[in-house]
Amino acid sequence: MTDTDVRGDDRSPRTNWLAVSVLILAAMTAAFQIGKAPSALPVIRGELGLSLDEGVWIISIFNLLGISLGMVAGALGDRLGHRRLIICGFLAMALASFAGAAADGFLVLLLSRVLEGFGFIVVASVAPSMFLAVSAPRHHRLIFGLYSGYWPAGVAVMILVTPAVMEATGWRGLWMLNGVLALLVLAMVLRVTRAGATRARIVSPPPFGEALRTFTRIGPMTLALTFGTYSSIHVTVVALLPSFYTEGGSVGLGAASVLTALVAVVNVGGNILAGVAMHRGAPRWLLVVGTFVLIAGSALLMYDDGLSFALRLGAAIFLSFIAGMIPACLFAATPVVAPTPALVGATTGLMMQGSQLGQLVGPVTMAWVVTAMGSWDYAPVTLVVASVVGVGLMLALRRIEARNPALD
Repeated sequence: MTDTDVRGDDRSPRTNWLAVSVLILAAMTAAFQIGKAPSALPVIRGELGLSLDEGVWIISIFNLLGISLGMVAGALGDRLGHRRLIICGFLAMALASFAGAAADGFLVLLLSRVLEGFGFIVVASVAPSMFLAVSAPRHHRLIFGLYSGYWPAGVAVMILVTPAVMEATGWRGLWMLNGVLALLVLAMVLRVTRAGATRARIVSPPPFGEALRTFTRIGPMTLALTFGTYSSIHVTVVALLPSFYTEGGSVGLGAASVLTALVAVVNVGGNILAGVAMHRGAPRWLLVVGTFVLIAGSALLMYDDGLSFALRLGAAIFLSFIAGMIPACLFAATPVVAPTPALVGATTGLMMQGSQLGQLVGPVTMAWVVTAMGSWDYAPVTLVVASVVGVGLMLALRRIEARNPALD
């Protein structure tokens, strides 16, 4: 594979499944950088003497970077080469993890998180474009479905292993471990994407200014907003579920954390289900619209205190599982709505910006509603409204895709 933009050769019937697997692992490793911070934060605050506000910045800086740099990272990949940029992303994550492990105060730790955030955004933005170079077109929908589970899988794995790692090595050991993992996975990426590892045809890289104009195109923007709507729902449910369960006296904090990790990780099952469904010819738009409807119904059940805890937990698990259908469908739509094949990276980056915006807005909105009304009974209102908006956006995206059916 060269460092120029490439797209899978339609004449090649073969898919490099090893390369696909490694690229998915690469994205999961990037997501580890998100998942390691929340569980470690109380210990970090105690050791470094951080205030609550400073601690929140250690976590939320990723959202701010995603909102600001998502499309820029994708555009850089389109222009400079996706392989070259993903290498930079992993080196940034490794360096930042080692620097963070040596931090003696808020500023150094925050700067290391900024560098980690840059690495995460780069990897997540350019990996989808690299799939086009290592896979046959007939497998693209299935692969994008598998790939879309990188975030919930990576975050859930790190949430589950963090307590054990910290007990053995402390939070600094956790940071060091992530640095080592980044270097190991980078070596794997270099191996499977070396020159000649896949057949590909060259696509001329676009001018950087043209890539940035992706922001003004109706298709990519609608795709980004739809992804943002999904992210606002899923992240809100996962982020606030421990508070909902503990404040209601349903379970203790330890059990709530385990159940939240379970709710988060089942999202991967929906990703895989959507990939298989699309591979067999199911329409993307119908899968997404149907999923938003099921999300709204599940939200009404999971916050209904008239139901048993088992039923409400089941509704939360089902909501997260079925919601996983949406990112798989939207990632698969990126080659369709991208202005040109050479701008898939910029389009994916813009979608990442929408995702990060949704993750930032969703939990804040639900928290405001619950606080203002004084009860969790009104929590599902935000999820139902978001679902209705998502349906409208997906129907609009369907009309946009119909203008270019040859790419579908």
